[in-house]
Amino acid sequence: MKTVKVGLTTERKSAREFVEAWKRAERGQKPEQPVERLYFLDAATLLRVLSQQRVALLAELRKKRAGKVADLARRLHRNYKNVHDDLQLLKRAGLIEEDEQGAFVRYDKIRAEIDLAA
Repeated sequence: MKTVKVGLTTERKSAREFVEAWKRAERGQKPEQPVERLYFLDAATLLRVLSQQRVALLAELRKKRAGKVADLARRLHRNYKNVHDDLQLLKRAGLIEEDEQGAFVRYDKIRAEIDLAA
């Protein structure tokens, strides 16, 4: 099962994570187990990107690739332009990929984590 971790972070925390990984590599230590991550700077953006309709779009693409936007819009009972725009946004976020056979999602699960004590 392939999982992507989605959550909130600050620019400082993200930079610190990168520096720590760099230092481990310099010391010759094995890297941590790779984890695919997608971080947002605030909850509002995370919730906007992962809206209910966009999560439904991701789930549909996980079931079956979309060769054409019109086919996907029909399957989702949504407007073509809105589906097209959502596909573009989710591609930029790295949640959707595309090849010669169409758009697809390679994750089985999106795990959201929000640290309330941060």
